[in-house]
Amino acid sequence: MTYDNDPDGGAPHRRSRPDAAQRPGQSRHASDDVYVHPTRAARLAAQTNEGVGRAYGLTALGTLLPGAGLIATRRRLIGVPLLLIALGSGAVGLYYLIKHGAFRSALDLAARPDLLRVFAVLLAVGGLVWISSVVLTALTARPRRMTGGQRVGLTAFTGLMCLLIAAPTALGLRYIDAHNDAVETIFTGADDRPPNEGTPSVGPAVGESDPWADFPRVNVLLLGSDAADEREGVRTDSMMVASIDTTTGDMVLFGIPRNLQKVPIPTNSPLYKRFGNSFDCGNECLMNAIWTAAEDLHEENPGWFAGDPNPGQTATRQVISTILGQPVHYTVIIDLDGFEALVDAMGGVDINVQERVPIGGRAYTDANGGIHLVEGSERGWIELGPQHLDGEQALWYSRSRVTSDDFSRMRRQRCVVGALVDQVNPLTLLQRYPAIAAAAGDHITADIDQTELPAWAELVERVQGGTMRSLPFTAKNTNTVDPDYTAIRREVYLALHPDPKPDVEIPTADDSDTTATPTTEEPTTEEPTGTDEPTTDAPEVTTPETDELAELGTVC
Repeated sequence: MTYDNDPDGGAPHRRSRPDAAQRPGQSRHASDDVYVHPTRAARLAAQTNEGVGRAYGLTALGTLLPGAGLIATRRRLIGVPLLLIALGSGAVGLYYLIKHGAFRSALDLAARPDLLRVFAVLLAVGGLVWISSVVLTALTARPRRMTGGQRVGLTAFTGLMCLLIAAPTALGLRYIDAHNDAVETIFTGADDRPPNEGTPSVGPAVGESDPWADFPRVNVLLLGSDAADEREGVRTDSMMVASIDTTTGDMVLFGIPRNLQKVPIPTNSPLYKRFGNSFDCGNECLMNAIWTAAEDLHEENPGWFAGDPNPGQTATRQVISTILGQPVHYTVIIDLDGFEALVDAMGGVDINVQERVPIGGRAYTDANGGIHLVEGSERGWIELGPQHLDGEQALWYSRSRVTSDDFSRMRRQRCVVGALVDQVNPLTLLQRYPAIAAAAGDHITADIDQTELPAWAELVERVQGGTMRSLPFTAKNTNTVDPDYTAIRREVYLALHPDPKPDVEIPTADDSDTTATPTTEEPTTEEPTGTDEPTTDAPEVTTPETDELAELGTVC
């Protein structure tokens, strides 16, 4: 038998044989079957607890900073490079964020899908390396002698730390994937333009310090399409042109009535071969029928629209450009189902309701020609005052005209657009972005090329700091039955040039010029078609309406 000296100076004690009985007052270590003095056992236990605590701390430190926990272990040669890479990447990102600001940085990154794909790969690889470093830190830092409970506790803690890294990494990859899918679907670029309109006459100089320096004004046509399975063709019941000063970011919204008649047709449009210089056949030939007329003509004479992937969109853009006397450079289209889904994805929209609007409903015409709502046919009402509307309510608030008219609806549409723009904030986007991107990708298209998106990101930032004004063409300033398109072009030009030079001639178009003086339109009625609600063109409207150029907030 052998004796061990007590490190504390006590009497020596005897090391036991493997089959010897444990003496009272002595502890036995499970790994080497050695009897240990109680004082030494307490010290070993304290050292083990201290080592476990150190392992917890280094594992947590490695979760905060990749490689930081490894530096205090024998694996420091792995930890130092990881920490330097992490700190360098963070410094570069912070510098870019401070230099450009959070909003501009997010826009710039979102406008570069190729860069986002590279970032997604780096994010995935970096996340795996980070998680691996956390696991390695826990394995290297833990003491050799641990109880079963201590092993389980440290393992669970390490798993939790890995989860704290994996969860945001997976969320980031999901956001990038949703964003890139939406970009691929929405921004179709020149694919949606006919061969002779493959690019705008002018455009942003991608890659230049100021891509809009030679593009002083860009005009974007915003179309709300009303296409349903039970309805034949596409109806562009919402038509607005956003004209943006690329230097100041100031924007003017022009609202075009759906029921404009005798709309001018440019000579370079295939529609000119059938209808001449004016789409004139009574109340069947309204502005919102141009799209369907072009599609029908394309079916009859495919050669007239040779190479044009979307005759209806092209014809609508050409006609609206001629009406306003301004070029239309880009077109953005959203269908009504998409509008409802988009509002829901954003968590609803806050509107100051100035006009009580029914949800659904049918109308009838009395003996005097007045139009009234069929009582009980509506599913509910959007009441006056501040309201938080969900997607369905916002859709009906934007499109219903059962108890009002087209011009009231145009005002409500502009107000909803303005409210959505104002209520977009980084927190909302962060919380709901996958749903927002999915809704946009499924229901919105824009003939903007993806290579131009960085320039558009810069322009959006300028628009955020500019003013938003509105000029609707309503029954108060336009005779929709016999419009004076020269007067319309004059109003548009003056809205864009408040102080025109004396020697500058206001644009006109010989093939669409009419001389009728704007008057109040005579009331007319429409029979319901498909699921569209009955309408009247000039009922009494109780809400305030302005027919002059004004800040958007003054009419909402």
